[in-house]
Amino acid sequence: MASEQDNAYLLRIRELEKQITRLQTEIKKNSETQYGLRWMDVPEAFEAASENALPILEEVKEKALTNDDGKPTHILIEGDNFHALTCLNYTHKGQIDVIYIDPPYNTGSDGFVYKDKRVLDKYPDGTTVPTDHPLRHSYWLSFMHKRLELAKNLLSDRGVIFISIDDNEQANLKLLCDQVFGEKNYVGMITRATGTTTGQDANKIGSSVDYCFVYKKSESFILNGLPLSSDDAKRFNLEDEKGRYSILQLRKTGNADRKGDRPNMFYPIIAPDGSEVYPFGPSDYLSRWRVAKKTYMELLQNDMIFWKEDNNSKDVEIDGYKKSKWTPYVKYYLEGRTKQVSNLFQDIEGNKKASLQIKDIFGDKGIFEYPKPVEFIKILIGIGGYKSSIILDFFGGSGTTMHATMQLNEEDGGHRQCILVQQNENNICESVTYERNRRVMQGYTNAKGEQVAGLGNSMKYYRTAFVGDNDITHITDSDKVVLTQRAGCLLALGENTLEEIKTAKAYQIFQLRKGDKPANDFEFTAVYFSGNLMHFVDFRRDIEQLQQEHPLARIAVYVFTWGDPSVFENEFDDLSGLTIKPIPQPILEIYQNIHQL
Repeated sequence: MASEQDNAYLLRIRELEKQITRLQTEIKKNSETQYGLRWMDVPEAFEAASENALPILEEVKEKALTNDDGKPTHILIEGDNFHALTCLNYTHKGQIDVIYIDPPYNTGSDGFVYKDKRVLDKYPDGTTVPTDHPLRHSYWLSFMHKRLELAKNLLSDRGVIFISIDDNEQANLKLLCDQVFGEKNYVGMITRATGTTTGQDANKIGSSVDYCFVYKKSESFILNGLPLSSDDAKRFNLEDEKGRYSILQLRKTGNADRKGDRPNMFYPIIAPDGSEVYPFGPSDYLSRWRVAKKTYMELLQNDMIFWKEDNNSKDVEIDGYKKSKWTPYVKYYLEGRTKQVSNLFQDIEGNKKASLQIKDIFGDKGIFEYPKPVEFIKILIGIGGYKSSIILDFFGGSGTTMHATMQLNEEDGGHRQCILVQQNENNICESVTYERNRRVMQGYTNAKGEQVAGLGNSMKYYRTAFVGDNDITHITDSDKVVLTQRAGCLLALGENTLEEIKTAKAYQIFQLRKGDKPANDFEFTAVYFSGNLMHFVDFRRDIEQLQQEHPLARIAVYVFTWGDPSVFENEFDDLSGLTIKPIPQPILEIYQNIHQL
């Protein structure tokens, strides 16, 4: 039998082989391109218990918050975000519409710590990264690169990621995101006024802004407009039976506004008195309309044309065309109107307001440093997603993103679900991230002693945990068995059937909460996690009973199998609405692919 020292040597050899493969890949990449971001990819270490194990999710049931108010159940995952993202790559691959993250800015004093696997024996708790550290940027880029690759897998085709950053890593992050998401998917960079100026060095310019990079997953992404402000709405000062509206000249203004620029948009239209009207420029030249004649006729038929008469208009004739006293305008209605997103946000709450929000909820100013304003995150969710989107923040911090999601749902009737990930260092996840959103859901007494009503909603609290005794690429049959036995919460989260309604010796059954999907749909997830079929008859009986009680229910049936799950289809051929899925192989395939990053 191999000694412990032999095993240690083998593990070290495997690690060195992985480093060689990684370096060969990097060399190949660098040889193929002369432009891009290059850095020393430093291997990251994790806790000993998780280094060679398979990640799963386990519910902390005593922290569940349930309100039967028809609103969504949000998810909070406590753990390192690399492991949580690994789990989410199984449960939510291609399903996230909006990701917002506020990662460490790597300022040299923001507490960013990197666990360099090469020197872990010397620095077991990781290495702090001051501004003069020789690997400062390489550590940060190695840390971010792996997580952004996993995040990319989670985005839906119409998905988008927003990443806050400041000057310390802004340039590097742009090149990194171009590499991960593709330069063609760059949507823009938002500059946000923070309301405070940082930097005490008299020889450097202080900063009163930070930045937010925006990258889409694909061409299917649609950038939504911003809601109009009260000042914007004042322009809509006319009204008819359809509602309030403003008007814009039908004549093209600005550049390329002459007849010769677009001859097909120079044509006569009929004024209210029956006379012909041609477009004339302000200094009496032949101009053109904004639209072709076919589009104009559609506007006319839909009562979208507004006329003004000027009885003091001068008689002008050019090339046989007479200037009319009538001027046509197009109506633009207020309802549903938005405005284009600008790359400068300066009229929203700053960081001081965000700190006051935390103080208002906790009554303690020092509970969390540098939170983001709720209003800012609401805007990002609004322009990036839809009323039914899934929102992810894997640097959960104080929990602003979940707070913003619930508040936006409250304002526009949306049904967005938020997933937060936050490690529990210094008890942040429990005492800040969770506690803040518990109070927002259930109500709280603010710093002034006033009672603030809760927003309702529900929450599930999960922790990352680990199973197996071997590396993901060297798992044994016993590792597969243990993974299957403890994968229930992972499978239920993937199906969004979050309520466990039965736990038996060999199986579990989960149900969709009423608030987690509109209408009265019933969905269930049934997991047979034992390789022993002794209890399979009971498992099938419970599924049959669910079908009798809910004939239209959809049921995902997961069965432990070493091979093709179709062998179990005969067991359910008299039942409808079932989908048979194997475990644990699909989970392992995703984990093994991630392990090669």
